[in-house]
Amino acid sequence: MSSEHSVSGPIRVLVIGAGPTPVFAHLPALAALRDKGEVVMTLVCDIDRERASAAQQKFGFLEACGDAMAALRRQDIDAVYIFGSAQLHYEYGMAALQNGKHLFVEKPIAPSFAQANNLAHLAQLRGLIAVGGLNRRFFKSLTAVGARGGNTRWRFAEAVFHKPELHNHPSFGARTWLTANGIHALDALVFMMGGLPDHLTALAAVESTGAPSTFSAIMRWRDGAQGIFLCNNNAGSRREEYVFHGLGESFSVDGTGLTVERGNTVTKTSMPTIGDGFAAEHESFLAAIRSGTQPLHAIAAIAPSLFLAELIEAGFNGSVQLPSTPHDTLYAEALPSNSILVVPSLELQSGLAHLLPNYRLVSVQDIRDSPVERPDIVAAILGRGSSPLSREILEKLPRLRVVGVMALSLARHEPESLLERGIALVNASAAYADSVAEFALGLAILGRRRAFASHEVMRAGGWGTVPKLPGFKGLLHRAARRARPALRAIGLESLGLRVWRNSAISPHGGAQAGATASRDLRGSTVGLIGWGENARAFSSHLLRAGARVLVYSEHARPEDILENGATTVSLSEVLAAEIVSLHRGLTPSTRHFLGAAELAKLRPGSVLINTARGALIEPDALLARLRQGDIFACLDTYEGEPLPPSHPLRKLPNVFLTSHIAGGSKDMHAAAADEVICKVAAYLSGEPITSISAERLRRMT
Repeated sequence: MSSEHSVSGPIRVLVIGAGPTPVFAHLPALAALRDKGEVVMTLVCDIDRERASAAQQKFGFLEACGDAMAALRRQDIDAVYIFGSAQLHYEYGMAALQNGKHLFVEKPIAPSFAQANNLAHLAQLRGLIAVGGLNRRFFKSLTAVGARGGNTRWRFAEAVFHKPELHNHPSFGARTWLTANGIHALDALVFMMGGLPDHLTALAAVESTGAPSTFSAIMRWRDGAQGIFLCNNNAGSRREEYVFHGLGESFSVDGTGLTVERGNTVTKTSMPTIGDGFAAEHESFLAAIRSGTQPLHAIAAIAPSLFLAELIEAGFNGSVQLPSTPHDTLYAEALPSNSILVVPSLELQSGLAHLLPNYRLVSVQDIRDSPVERPDIVAAILGRGSSPLSREILEKLPRLRVVGVMALSLARHEPESLLERGIALVNASAAYADSVAEFALGLAILGRRRAFASHEVMRAGGWGTVPKLPGFKGLLHRAARRARPALRAIGLESLGLRVWRNSAISPHGGAQAGATASRDLRGSTVGLIGWGENARAFSSHLLRAGARVLVYSEHARPEDILENGATTVSLSEVLAAEIVSLHRGLTPSTRHFLGAAELAKLRPGSVLINTARGALIEPDALLARLRQGDIFACLDTYEGEPLPPSHPLRKLPNVFLTSHIAGGSKDMHAAAADEVICKVAAYLSGEPITSISAERLRRMT
């Protein structure tokens, strides 16, 4: 290691990432080293400034910030710890090494073996120490196994790493759960066996997430030793175990410690693995910085385990050989000159990594603290629940070109002022549309089948779709049912049924004729009021289900509606459909758009669906129409929310009520984050993207 990177006093550290893992495992270890005089906890950085400030206060950092790239340029930093996604580890790791900082990255150390090898090579060229957080190499139990085995090695080894991650997507920006978590056990196996195997036979099973989640591998080393690796991320519980077999002896490591078996002799030593190894890997990193010698967890040493993981993910069968790597490549990439302002939310964290190869991420607080303009900021991404960008912030962003909002509505973000500045606007229209359309389709099917009415009848002890009538009317109804066998016996049943169906006491008669009949969605006519992303997605679902779709819109191009398989009609024709669904934005001109005159045109037995805005319907007129009892309504939105506990809608049997949940699922928020990030990235790269115009904005809620 070159003398310019030597450190004589306490090592001044920068930590990038203050999420749950570093707060639980790494920062306490660093604080303990700080108390011993080994390090100075100079700066903690997180795009979420609240998390950075909380970590500063809890662990005693001197400063907190949100601009990682700016922090990497500081001259008072010796070593950088990065706790984030694989993409963050690589991009910020390369920048740290380019700026002459020693490097510690958590796993996954990089998105690929090739990129991990780049980190290792650049560290070597710059005379720096670069390590990865695979702490199993420092387990006391595995260290004891290595000491007892000596140079004889083992003839057979087993490594097991299972986790209950069924249906969960891999975290930390990893391709699969193997590189997100199982890499710990795989690396421990490779380390204990002295290097990569000579031959591999692997299986990887793809699950519902679209990525492999269960893995098995049989390995053979050059000296004939064999090994098995098992990693099941659909397990019912977490399990991590290692077994090493020599001649006549076995060493087992689990969560409690080390067991040594030789014939009938069994020796157990308590060495709990939970929390073990974290402090040791930090101590080893700091010692390597001082001595200039490569530690056990140098990226150059652990990168081959990532290569092996990639082979297992691919179900490889054959000889294992590391790719040849160049040793004369200079890494002279410039740090990103353009930046993106991010107001983070949980859903944005993983998707933001896709922008890192070309852009640095900056927080609002960093802009607020800047005494000068920030011409490097070319875009802003606003997470769920974020506040609008203030005039003070906007004045410091002379080159801001596009703002992406992780929401459907832009009303709270003062969009008119952004458009006046020439800033393009994009939102998460498709993600919301798909989620709402799926919900509306379910309402259409169940409403058409009268499933909601049947649910209430069943809960009350009845059967069918017709609720039990109360009071005197109910008594007459039950008496008529009892008289039916006698009428059948004397041949008057048909006449009696005709009179019954037209009487006031029949639940099938009078104003309710046809209202309780269960019908299919296929072959039905569905009328949509409004034509935007939600309506377009809903129409697509309906057409695939075999329904006919009619659309009334005052703004959409008729050819656009026709191209999507629907038919443009008048409002009267839409209101005459068997299912009527609202998809308009709420503006002064559309408030109470459906009043008594419009609701009177709904045919008996029809289903009215509102997943748009409650105030599109005049509330008193809606109550009056529903009280007639001959239509069914599925309502997800209301003029006043939450709906008061005593509201009369809650008491009507022909209404299905939900609490504005059509577009609020966890999956939808994740999809919305990815959509906005991709739109912003596409806009900045010059790809054709439809932004929100002033005309469209006037029609939006």
